[in-house]
Amino acid sequence: MKELLLGKTTNEISAQLDKLNEPAYKGKQISKWIYQRYVRDFEKMTDISKDLRKSLTDNFEISNSSVATKIESEDGTTKYLVKLKDGNTVECVNIFQPDHHTACLSTQVGCNVKCPFCATGLSGFKRNLTPDEILDQYLLMQGQSEERISQVVFMGMGEPFLNYDATLKSVHLLNKEVGIGMRHITISTSGIIRNIEKLMNEKLQLNLAVSLHSADDELRDRLVPINKNNPLSELFYACRKYADVTKRRITFEYVMLKDINDRREDLEKLITRLKGIHCHINLIPHNPIYSAEKFEATPMNKIKEFQRVLSDAGYPTTLRVSRGSSTDAACGQLSVIQGG
Repeated sequence: MKELLLGKTTNEISAQLDKLNEPAYKGKQISKWIYQRYVRDFEKMTDISKDLRKSLTDNFEISNSSVATKIESEDGTTKYLVKLKDGNTVECVNIFQPDHHTACLSTQVGCNVKCPFCATGLSGFKRNLTPDEILDQYLLMQGQSEERISQVVFMGMGEPFLNYDATLKSVHLLNKEVGIGMRHITISTSGIIRNIEKLMNEKLQLNLAVSLHSADDELRDRLVPINKNNPLSELFYACRKYADVTKRRITFEYVMLKDINDRREDLEKLITRLKGIHCHINLIPHNPIYSAEKFEATPMNKIKEFQRVLSDAGYPTTLRVSRGSSTDAACGQLSVIQGG
């Protein structure tokens, strides 16, 4: 079986080249072709010898993943279906914004958190992704994009903190090998407390987002089932400590669900429980999905009033613009494609 190079650091690639009695600088050249020029074929690495290209082809492969399909939304956001070596598929998104592009990456095939308003959770869980499979989503999208994808969010399929080690390795590869600044990388979690605390000790300058959706334990048990083992009192304590220790502002994500979490009492609980946490709040209009339990988006005028009250209470609040919804590429709409 051929050795996979994607997912290895430059030093690790150089170590592989040492086995072929090749100098270390060749590893640096190959790493640059993979991570900064997005090349997936050794024959296209034109600054290395023909003999070495053949030796590389005989002994190594660059990637196990490929683009199965892609579809572009009216707003320019592009969703990719990526086929993995074992036949499973994941979705990832190149989010178009007027001043930059953002890669939304998946960390699992499916998701085992099972939030009832999210298509990914409803599609079930199959397995964790490996670091190379996570990273390769970015490389595949960047390789097909005319514009630089300058930001990365781990907000695709899956719960990153239930695949912590692979997620963190892909973060380091994106930073050190691809050249994405840590402050341009965001990891989103539904609230796995032990790994919020673990990330705090990593001392990284990345961004942490917490999918909150309710400041009431009973309601959050329903909306985010892992809340039963990660209750809000402990979650808010961990978030407060994370912000204090890292000096990094936490973003709380709040999907607005009509007559469920958008009532006055929901707003008051949110204001009270976030007190003292250095944070920013993203209000997200619910995007439609196929679900046995019917959820509707909060009317826009009510979301704006929700935003106004939060802002008046001293919480910086953004009403997020959903992108890619026309192709089911927006927040909460990614899912496992059977037979992809």
